[in-house]
Amino acid sequence: MKTDTRQFVQFLVDSGCLKFGDFQLKSGDRSPFFVNLGQADSGAKLDVLGRALAAAAAAAFPQATLLFGPAYKGIALAVATAAAAWRHHNRDFRFFYDRKEAKTHGERGLFIGHLPQPGEAVVLVDDVLSDGGTKVAAMAAIEAAFQTRPVGIVVAVDRRRRATPLPTGLPPVAAVVTLPDLCDYLAETGDAVRLNAMQKFYEGEK
Repeated sequence: MKTDTRQFVQFLVDSGCLKFGDFQLKSGDRSPFFVNLGQADSGAKLDVLGRALAAAAAAAFPQATLLFGPAYKGIALAVATAAAAWRHHNRDFRFFYDRKEAKTHGERGLFIGHLPQPGEAVVLVDDVLSDGGTKVAAMAAIEAAFQTRPVGIVVAVDRRRRATPLPTGLPPVAAVVTLPDLCDYLAETGDAVRLNAMQKFYEGEK
């Protein structure tokens, strides 16, 4: 396991953004872990997230010029990523985000920030990737409003199981950590019980 990956997983655990245990998902399935980046509730924590996401974005999508943060958690992540990309990679990303509901007064519409212009390459920044459904919806909204499709997606955690494919038409995804990374972390920390549960979850076993 690479040092920076292990350090990021440890940060998620220490900050309360990643918990191991027994959790029920919206689908009704049980999960041996839970990710909540809402626990990244300080400048120091957002700085760590921003640096990790910026590194992933810069490496995977060198053509990117514009970041999109879907409401709500994606908004802070896009801002943190843009700031970190400027500080650490000399990349001056513009960014924009959306509202859950359009305003009919003041700054109208669904989207706020630097809106996509012809020739700009958009990357979507978010907390997790599960089955990709919410990302498809976000991309459709961007395409309908600006006639452009994001060139990529960057997430902190790709929590898809082995047999869960990306939806057709979704662009490439860059994740800071994946479920196999979490398995490696548990193996290195010697947590055999949780490692077994994580491996079964990843393989789709009950």
